[in-house]
Amino acid sequence: MKLVAHTLLTLVVVLALAQPSQAEPALWEVRDDDSAIWLFGSFHVLPEDAAWRTELFEAVLEDADKIVFEADIRPAAVAKVGAEAFVRGVYTDGTLLTDSLDDETETYLRQQIADINLPMGSILAMRPWMATNTITVQALTEAGYLAEGVESVLQPTLPDARLVFLETGAEQLDVLAGAPENEQVAMLTASLDEIETLPKVMDKMLDRWLDGTPEKLADLFLTEMGGVETAFLDRLLYARNRNWMSPLDSMLGQDQKNLVIVGAAHLIGDGSVLDLLEQAGYEIERIQ
Repeated sequence: MKLVAHTLLTLVVVLALAQPSQAEPALWEVRDDDSAIWLFGSFHVLPEDAAWRTELFEAVLEDADKIVFEADIRPAAVAKVGAEAFVRGVYTDGTLLTDSLDDETETYLRQQIADINLPMGSILAMRPWMATNTITVQALTEAGYLAEGVESVLQPTLPDARLVFLETGAEQLDVLAGAPENEQVAMLTASLDEIETLPKVMDKMLDRWLDGTPEKLADLFLTEMGGVETAFLDRLLYARNRNWMSPLDSMLGQDQKNLVIVGAAHLIGDGSVLDLLEQAGYEIERIQ
């Protein structure tokens, strides 16, 4: 169930294997009059040989009082949310996934998952949101993307005293499991549409992240999320961005010197964390 706990991470944005010769993912410094925090946009699925840790990032990581992540994805936390995901993601009353789909969508589902070697029986008892996660993970696996990302690399190396989390795993899970059925089905259909183009899209996303060109990443991300219900996208990204403003404001108000690491999609475009901080009057400087 470990991969279920990464559902939000997988759905927000994924990566590829190609990378430029010099990697400098974007890093920002946010200031008020007498304090500062740093914001780094991460990717949650990385190829094993991805070189993304610059000297500046290492210096900030060392200097920060606290390292702030979206949620705890260390093994104990993942096991806990994975168990809850199973309870909330599997039908227990005899209902089947196909009961939520029309005939055309069911046929399309069977065709697409056959291409990624996923048996229909393995997802038949799943609710649409959990089936979407399973299909996405399988598609990534078939494409060769097996390594974990920035958070998985960093969290196990940091002492508990330096770790802060903006959300619980249960809160993240509720974004998916709490979605109305029509939104879940729309998310499933959108994921099926992306299976064939997934490797190329991931190549582009990784290049743009490592190149430090978030504006180009924003354009690609919004295009890829075009098939997702607006209400779901708001809960997945923008509502969470708004929720994070209070703790970020408190960090600055208390003169904390923290490094905040959240998914790159949370730091791009209108309604992003950076956009909200700028609207709140904070000074923002791109330092990498």
